[in-house]
Amino acid sequence: MIDIPNRFRKLRNDKGFSVYRLSKESDVSENYIHKIERGENQPSVYILEKLLSCLGATLSEFLNGDSEVMYPSDFERELLESVRVLPEKKAQALLQMAKLLKN
Repeated sequence: MIDIPNRFRKLRNDKGFSVYRLSKESDVSENYIHKIERGENQPSVYILEKLLSCLGATLSEFLNGDSEVMYPSDFERELLESVRVLPEKKAQALLQMAKLLKN
């Protein structure tokens, strides 16, 4: 079972969001966000998706039971989406270039 309150609070903190900022960006009340983090309210899928979207995460990433899940930044998400539409040869070439740049 996924510990939504603690996992959500950790993600929010890891992303550097205050409850106030998340409330303003998601249009979900601060009080409701606090209740989610205390385990007093179970958010609907719609509300959780709104909150996670502001934090740069998807519902499937968040609900994945693997504690080592990495939440891509906006840049990483854009990069991934760009690579997905490339022909296989170009995608492989880009991967090789990235590996060379890493060293």
